[in-house]
Order: sequence, then structure tokens, then C-alpha cells
Amino acid sequence: MADDKVGPTGLTVAESEEIHRSLIQGTQIFGMIAAFAHLLAYIYSPWLK
Repeated sequence: MADDKVGPTGLTVAESEEIHRSLIQGTQIFGMIAAFAHLLAYIYSPWLK
């Protein structure tokens, strides 16, 4: 199964795809929380008005 390894990390294709999915999902969740926090900050202390 040495052919299944990806690059210098030694991860398999399935392992690297799983890590990638988790990273993307974490980034999306962080982005949603950040957008919500900015919305709350705008509502409670409107700037540029």
C-alpha cells in the first residue's frame, strides 16, 4: 500500500480528504460566528450612521 500515500506527510488519500473536510467545515463555522458577531456589534453600536 505504499502507492496510497500522499506526499511527505505519509497520509493516505482518504485521511487527507477527511482532514480537508474538517478544515473547511471549521472555517465555515468560524465565518458564520464572525458574521453573527459583526451583525450584533452593528446592531448594538451602529457605526457609519
